[in-house]
Amino acid sequence: MKARGSSLRRRMLVALLACFVPMVAVISLLFVRSFLTQRQASVEALRYGAEDIRVALDRFADGVYSVSDAFSTDERLLEILDRDYSADPIGKQYAITYTNNALFESYSRLVRQERIGAIYMPARREVLDFRDPNQVTTLLVKRFEALDVANPDKLGRFFFYPLQKNFLSTETYGEPRRDMVVLGSRRVYSALKSGYPYVHIFAIEEQDIYDLYQYQARRMGAAVYVLTEEGELISSTDEAAVAAGQAPAALLENAAALDAGTDIVTLNGERYNAAAAVCHSTDWKVLVLVPNRELMASALSLYVQILGVVLFCLAVFALLIWHFYRRFMDPLARLEQAMRQADAGDLKAYVKPQGPAEVVRMMEGYNAMLDSLRTGIEQQMAMQRRRQDLEMQVLMSQINPHFLYNTLESIVWKAGEAGRPDIGKLASSLGKLYRLSISGGLFVPLEQELEHVQMYMNIQRSRYGNKVDYEVRLHGVDPDQVEVLKLILQPIVENSLLYGMEGLDHTLRIRVAAWRRGEKLLLTVTDNGVGMDRAALARLRDQIVHGRKPRAEANYRSTGIGLHNIGARLRLYAGSSSCIRVQSKPQFGTRVTLELPWRAIGTES
Repeated sequence: MKARGSSLRRRMLVALLACFVPMVAVISLLFVRSFLTQRQASVEALRYGAEDIRVALDRFADGVYSVSDAFSTDERLLEILDRDYSADPIGKQYAITYTNNALFESYSRLVRQERIGAIYMPARREVLDFRDPNQVTTLLVKRFEALDVANPDKLGRFFFYPLQKNFLSTETYGEPRRDMVVLGSRRVYSALKSGYPYVHIFAIEEQDIYDLYQYQARRMGAAVYVLTEEGELISSTDEAAVAAGQAPAALLENAAALDAGTDIVTLNGERYNAAAAVCHSTDWKVLVLVPNRELMASALSLYVQILGVVLFCLAVFALLIWHFYRRFMDPLARLEQAMRQADAGDLKAYVKPQGPAEVVRMMEGYNAMLDSLRTGIEQQMAMQRRRQDLEMQVLMSQINPHFLYNTLESIVWKAGEAGRPDIGKLASSLGKLYRLSISGGLFVPLEQELEHVQMYMNIQRSRYGNKVDYEVRLHGVDPDQVEVLKLILQPIVENSLLYGMEGLDHTLRIRVAAWRRGEKLLLTVTDNGVGMDRAALARLRDQIVHGRKPRAEANYRSTGIGLHNIGARLRLYAGSSSCIRVQSKPQFGTRVTLELPWRAIGTES
């Protein structure tokens, strides 16, 4: 049955897998195709995004160039620049203020363009700082010389320096994007001077460059890095990189090999789709990076939705299969349980026929088989019981002759007494004793067994008189409500008289007690006779178990056969849990304990 159930479960699992695996395979193929298509579209969008940022930066750079071109031809500016302000600091302040507030504002087309931050005149080592007019000129000159902005090789060309602190102003904002600037320089030609006497300095805040592409970057969910040809940082969405003034080293390792186009790069263990574009005006490289997981997110969402629908359908299918499985397996499980109970000995473990017709027929066949098995076992048990009855009769027959001889001996001895009126009473007790012995079945109420012992003691008192005292103690036991094997107490009491009286110089007290312990009935026969030493006690215990006595004691009145009979009957009818125990000590007496199952009146034998 267990194998059948296991086989059905395997078949159901195979059926589910046969449906599930092809579905998952088809969904996976659709997902792969969808993902590849969507990834290609995302990569194209990434490339276009990089190109859009490149166009915005080029347009910005062209605007810066136009500002420089416009001022290089402005006669008013040139006139201001031609003046010598070394001895006229107030005039220099006026010139800076005028240029900054009046002249620059006159160019309406410059409204959204970067202004010139400073104009450097290398020949005179003079600086007009429009961002911070109060700065010390000598300090600025040293910074410009360090940047080599007046190099003859840079005539008329624009040069940009990577992100750095703005030294043109002593004012700070506490914001990396405002405090960090990109410096641009251009040595400007003057027709009046017939040379390149001026250097235009642009201090472009990183914030201004960032504003050109931040919307595009957020829309794509991308990280943007603008680098020089040498890999130095110009601008980035990474504010930490802006504050440090340099791009991550891992990015630079990939940026060198990433030309215009798209590729896959790995940064800090995460894969990115990267697109690059090179600015035409500045040769800046624009890198746009989007995590691979971002590109997969929408495809995975679609995959999860489709898989959810399939799993729902599969769950419905599984429930249907489970329904039919339970329809067959629940009745089979009940049948299996009933068969296990029958195997454990419960021959009344019938099962109610229920379920499909095939299963009902199996259950009916099982019930019929159980009936046949019970009938056969009951017949066998009846035969066994009859055989045990015959054995019991043989065992009991071993007691009656011995007892009859002893009783008749007592009567003869008593008859030798002259004129004793108790002989009639003795004979009456003997008759009642035998009537109780032959009446009833194998089991009798405890009260009848005690009465049997009482009749026996009445007879024995006629012989021993006051030398014998007999007592019954019942501890919470109703003798009318419990039954015991017939003739299990009298042989033990007889032993107390036969062996306890020899050489005894005091009254022999025999006490029969009964009490209940759980599902056990305990009976004890205790005397205060002469008792036995260890050797005699060991021989007696052996006789109880094996039913034999040594030849040396053949002429000695021994009760081993009687106690053996009681022990045999206890084991035969009361069960293996029953037992007989003998305890004895010289000069202190003997105790015999019977332990047998509690058996209420009316219990089936």
